[in-house]
Amino acid sequence: MSTRQKEIQYSSRTRAGTTSFEYVQRLRRAMADLFEKLPEDLRNGPEAQLLRPVGDHKVYNIVHLIYRARNYEGHSKDYDFSRASMREHWRAGYHDAIRTLRHPEVLERPTNHEGVFTFDLCNDGRE
Repeated sequence: MSTRQKEIQYSSRTRAGTTSFEYVQRLRRAMADLFEKLPEDLRNGPEAQLLRPVGDHKVYNIVHLIYRARNYEGHSKDYDFSRASMREHWRAGYHDAIRTLRHPEVLERPTNHEGVFTFDLCNDGRE
């Protein structure tokens, strides 16, 4: 029971962080768009100068690599730092990265308004 609860908790935190990042990026892009529309006198004002570095049109690709516990792992998987456990986690991460890179869309430049593309190996990378 506590193992599944931790999986849900950590996964929810990861997805909440991504959602928050997407929202902030949407604000940055809106600010950059608005800044371009401002008349020159407002664009050169102190308020605009303060906000100018925050607005941008950068794009981001986010890849979720969420560790999936093995059947024999119990509730201690999030605090077991033994050499064997860490090697297994690193190996799983390496293989997840290899599987992710088989999907060319992961490396494509986002074209949506937010400028953010999120790839979740668990949902998008079914092979």
